[in-house]
Amino acid sequence: MRRGLSTRAHALTLGWLMLLAVGCAATQSQGPLSTSPDTEDPPATAPSGGVEGQEDNRPGVAVWPFANGGSFGPEPWDYSALEVGLQQMLITELAQNSELRLINRSRLQQIIEELDLGQTGYVSPETTAAVGRLVQARYMVVGSFVDAAGTMRLDARIDNVETGEILVETAAKVQDERDRLLSLVVDLGVKIVESASLPALPNQVVEERKAVEFPGEEAGMLYSQAILQDTLGNRDEAARILRRVVTEFPEYDGAREMLEQYGGGTQ
Repeated sequence: MRRGLSTRAHALTLGWLMLLAVGCAATQSQGPLSTSPDTEDPPATAPSGGVEGQEDNRPGVAVWPFANGGSFGPEPWDYSALEVGLQQMLITELAQNSELRLINRSRLQQIIEELDLGQTGYVSPETTAAVGRLVQARYMVVGSFVDAAGTMRLDARIDNVETGEILVETAAKVQDERDRLLSLVVDLGVKIVESASLPALPNQVVEERKAVEFPGEEAGMLYSQAILQDTLGNRDEAARILRRVVTEFPEYDGAREMLEQYGGGTQ
């Protein structure tokens, strides 16, 4: 069952969102919303073709934290970690496309926390549209996952921020064994781009991503736990987990890049 805000609370939340959006538009010339100077996301964008000093007209894409759609089984995961872990994994995959402009996870998280939206089971298109305008995104990807006794399914929908409408309902769905979690995220990113008619990755890049021998479920869960600790502000613990990931799974470039950004090296 979907768990959302009451009608009154939902209206108040949207009211605050619209007020923030108006304020953001009024001060846009002063620069984007600030984030904590001590918090940086893992690499989220591929090199762009834009020119410094010129407006970036690429379509902006934001990814909402994933929701647990009702996972069950004898060996449950840390699903709270997976909510933000899958969010960052998908951002990283979509950012392989230099024709898209990905919104940093920490920037979106700031708005979610300020408006206390993190406990909402179902995120309405009206809410994602209002938040998307605040972070200057054109599209918001809202995903969910179900771990059915070791079989993982990922779903996503795409909300059009400009219209507040669902662009594609259940835009993408992938399913496979939990051990292929990271490969599933690659497949999900490809399907999202196709479903939304966004600029596609060159076929060569898609094939290269699919050819990567991604580490299995343990690496994905450890990485998710590191992302969760980073979200909570526990950077030392996040770095400790990342060092374990790059030691045990040296082929996991995403974890290594995040650790290097922390200044933690690989030792």
